[in-house]
Amino acid sequence: MVLVATIAVDIPEELVLLLRQSRLGSRPAAEQVRVALAIHLFQEGIVSISRAAELAGEPRAAFELLLGELGVPPVRYNLAEYQREWEAIEQARQTRP
Repeated sequence: MVLVATIAVDIPEELVLLLRQSRLGSRPAAEQVRVALAIHLFQEGIVSISRAAELAGEPRAAFELLLGELGVPPVRYNLAEYQREWEAIEQARQTRP
């Protein structure tokens, strides 16, 4: 069993009400906040998608689906990765009969 330390944080009621209006709104308030923070940390590049899913308390596949529903790309490419992918696609096109 993994023990997780927690802290209490005061969250303005307005934020809680706004979260209830979001796509996370059907979840318990603490879960809404946890998932929203995990998504933010992923978007900022602070944690990987696997770690974000873990922090959110979600299976990775479910977390990726949630990201898609929210319009957040679950995959990140930097310019070098994009160029490598594009070159691989071009090479594949040239070698096709």
